[in-house]
Amino acid sequence: MSDSISIDEFSAVLAEKCRKYTDEITEKVSDGLEKIGMETVSEVKSLSPVYTGKSKKLTKGTYKRGWTCTIDKSRGKIQVTVHNKKYQLVHLLELGHLLKDGTGRVYGEVQPKVHVETAETHAEEKVNALLEGL
Repeated sequence: MSDSISIDEFSAVLAEKCRKYTDEITEKVSDGLEKIGMETVSEVKSLSPVYTGKSKKLTKGTYKRGWTCTIDKSRGKIQVTVHNKKYQLVHLLELGHLLKDGTGRVYGEVQPKVHVETAETHAEEKVNALLEGL
């Protein structure tokens, strides 16, 4: 008895195997990206500066606690965004800012505190490792 199959059966089996393989890879990448997103939130929280001033608008730890991860799975793709609820402060804290009169940079309380760039670099390395491991 021969173990032969028709071309139509072969193409159907091959298509099903390819679909299953694609689904497995998609699931691994999706799970990995979600995990990396949550790890990045934890890392950027640990690196974030804590406000120590006396302003009534911003309480101690509000910025640090404001980091979150949004995961959007639509149209066959996944997008992981790490962001802060106090988004206006991210740029100022990461890069520092000018004096009110625009004459120069302030050092001390508004000196740049690099925390996002560090976490972003680590996240990129983790994503590359995830994709290389497939």
